[in-house]
Amino acid sequence: MLNSVHSGLLYDNFGRPVNSMRIQLNAICNFHCIFCHMEGTERSMQYMTPEQIENVVAVAASHGVNKIKFTGGEPLLREDILEIVRRTRKHITGNISLTTNGVELPKLAKGLKEAGLDRVNISMHAIDEYNFHFITDTKKNFLPIVKQGIQAARDAGLGPIKINFVLMKNINEDQVDGMIKFCAENDSTLQLIEFEANREKEHSEEYLKYHVPLEPIERRIQKQAMDVEHNPLHNRERYTVKTDYGEVKIEFVKPMRNKDFCKHCTRLRLTADGQFKTCLLRENDYFDIKDMLGDESEIDSMYRKAVEARVPYWR
Repeated sequence: MLNSVHSGLLYDNFGRPVNSMRIQLNAICNFHCIFCHMEGTERSMQYMTPEQIENVVAVAASHGVNKIKFTGGEPLLREDILEIVRRTRKHITGNISLTTNGVELPKLAKGLKEAGLDRVNISMHAIDEYNFHFITDTKKNFLPIVKQGIQAARDAGLGPIKINFVLMKNINEDQVDGMIKFCAENDSTLQLIEFEANREKEHSEEYLKYHVPLEPIERRIQKQAMDVEHNPLHNRERYTVKTDYGEVKIEFVKPMRNKDFCKHCTRLRLTADGQFKTCLLRENDYFDIKDMLGDESEIDSMYRKAVEARVPYWR
């Protein structure tokens, strides 16, 4: 059965502590990336209010959650994003971060920092405008604005900045060295992400078309590394590589058939419409709290059930 120790910190039945939460704020975006999974949710939904989000965060914090990441869609399209961050900061003393495509950062970075945001992950999946435009599937090429957003985040102190780069066969797999150079020049960590799918889609045309294993690249970086740190989330390494353009940190996110990845997952998800979700890759693992967002005792009960229901996807 579920047990609680260390000031309310909850562990699932596989001994994994839940100390972080990934909160989806919306399901709309000004990009239409070809690999987007929209955090495993539908695009049409009614979003939680800032007060409702705060109620859930308060419950999670009472159980030892001290790390929050906001996602979307594109979370910076929420007009009340600064209020959401401020309300969250009242309960979280640890790291609050946000994943964004960077387009809104030039005008919002400073306000986000003042509201209590610590850092950002910025999605930039190509170094050149042609492939960037192809991947994001937009009428306008936003790459120059994304680069402005990265600079705005640096100026505001939203660091360390991580650049998310989903590796895709025959599209951007030859741009890894270019991204390393870019991140070294822009004082950012490069996060190389494996194109993923659940078991049902693992042999789909899309997966076979785009998936590239990260191991060969990681072995090369491993040989070049001057230092290695350990990121406890998903038990992954962070390599420091010296380049002609300065030092750069590189992480590899390898979820596919990775038992170690799941074994060290410490995260519970919350969808934009108010449902706990135990795993991105599962489809029937929702715990609906939409009708109880004003009652912290009911949220607490459902939170416990969701934590107890967590099962490693790859095991």
